[in-house]
Amino acid sequence: MPPRPSPLLLLLRRLSTGPPHHRDHPNLAALLDVLTSPPPSSTTPLPHALSRAFPSPPDAFPLRTLPRLLPLLPSPLLSLRFLLWRLAPSTPLPSPHALSSLATSLPDLSSSVPLLLSSSPRPLPLPHYALLLSISAHAGLFAASLAVLRHMRSFSLVPDAACFHHALRAAGSASDVSTVLEIMSGSGASPTVPVIVTAVHKLAAYGNFEGARRLIDKMPDFGCVPNVVVYTALLDGMCSFGNVDGAVKLIEEMEGSGLGPNCAPNVVTYTCLVKCLCGEGRVAEALGVPDRMSDRGVMPNRVFVRTLVEGVCTERRVADAYDVVERVVGDGGVSSGQCYNVLLICLWRVGMAAEAEGLAQRMMKKGVQLTPLAGSSMVRELCVRKRLLDACHWLGMLEENGVLCDSDVYGTLLLGLCEEGHVHEASALGRKVVKREIHIEASYAERLVELLKQFGDEELASLLLGLKRCHGELSF
Repeated sequence: MPPRPSPLLLLLRRLSTGPPHHRDHPNLAALLDVLTSPPPSSTTPLPHALSRAFPSPPDAFPLRTLPRLLPLLPSPLLSLRFLLWRLAPSTPLPSPHALSSLATSLPDLSSSVPLLLSSSPRPLPLPHYALLLSISAHAGLFAASLAVLRHMRSFSLVPDAACFHHALRAAGSASDVSTVLEIMSGSGASPTVPVIVTAVHKLAAYGNFEGARRLIDKMPDFGCVPNVVVYTALLDGMCSFGNVDGAVKLIEEMEGSGLGPNCAPNVVTYTCLVKCLCGEGRVAEALGVPDRMSDRGVMPNRVFVRTLVEGVCTERRVADAYDVVERVVGDGGVSSGQCYNVLLICLWRVGMAAEAEGLAQRMMKKGVQLTPLAGSSMVRELCVRKRLLDACHWLGMLEENGVLCDSDVYGTLLLGLCEEGHVHEASALGRKVVKREIHIEASYAERLVELLKQFGDEELASLLLGLKRCHGELSF
């Protein structure tokens, strides 16, 4: 019987025949060699071996490449250990977007986190506990978060407020919230306002309204003062649970003077209420919220306008949507440009294409500038409806007016034009993409190259291939 290939050789063979983005990391083979080689001695842990092989981790493994790299490593545990080495304790936590991408790319986190902790006879550096809790929160893994907190407690380490905040974000039930608060109390740590706000929202969202109110009532015991933020969290949690009538009663209570001077509802509170009312089909009540705000001197903002207009448009009450916009513009809370761009996006989202195009034409005729978000939404929706030549026309008009759409819009439209055989328009748009160096998603670029070669435009196909953006790479 021939000798069995080594695990490293098998892995390298699998990667060499995989998709192209599995082979584009120059240090992958060397990394696999370190990860799969037995340590020269029991005193040479994996982090030391990695540091000897790669003295500068950020240069060898840039953060943006990690989401593509982590799934390629030999085991979930090694992926997690490699990440902890790469993000050294002295390294600041990555951005929430980066952490979310890392959590998604780490395989089998629910098992690898507890396994890592159980195989660690000594405490981890405190920043690594924070990293594990943050990643577990982004992945929604409360059991992993709980394992981290208990591992810290086993070494008499007291998590800071940020650690408990991460654990609460991962909570999937009211009992999970209570467990975190019990550990916090047992550790001798006092909850901060952000921790209480998150706990209140979670308790209410899972239906434990009494527990949420009790926690608010205990805030002075922790040296915290109840305010509009925590009551808004309670209201939003009630809305998430579906207790609309309870939310309405709560906001009436906040509008009174019984809860304290810092608890009057603000624009965020009213936005939560409008979203809830519209979600339950109670649009008529939602349309009355601006009057309540005006009576209390609360000015709407763009988010409030978008929430109300979107809810009204969903019910196809276009006249009411225009009334909302005209009222807000008249009150001076939000500019006409912002309001009409919000209305335009909402009309597209609910499928009212004719009304949306008419509004866009009136806006451009009156000199109301479309935002890149509104312009991109319009071209995307036209592409979805296979109105590719109309999308091409609108894209040109937007560019003439100084509105640049998102890069994915160009890729989507270009691919649609090629697939429908609009060769002239595709060629013109493709050369514009090349001239502006607009990056194209890898899956789109590869299909575009194939189609352009069929049309005989080898040069444009080659140029577009150079603008391919790899899937899974973090952008900054």
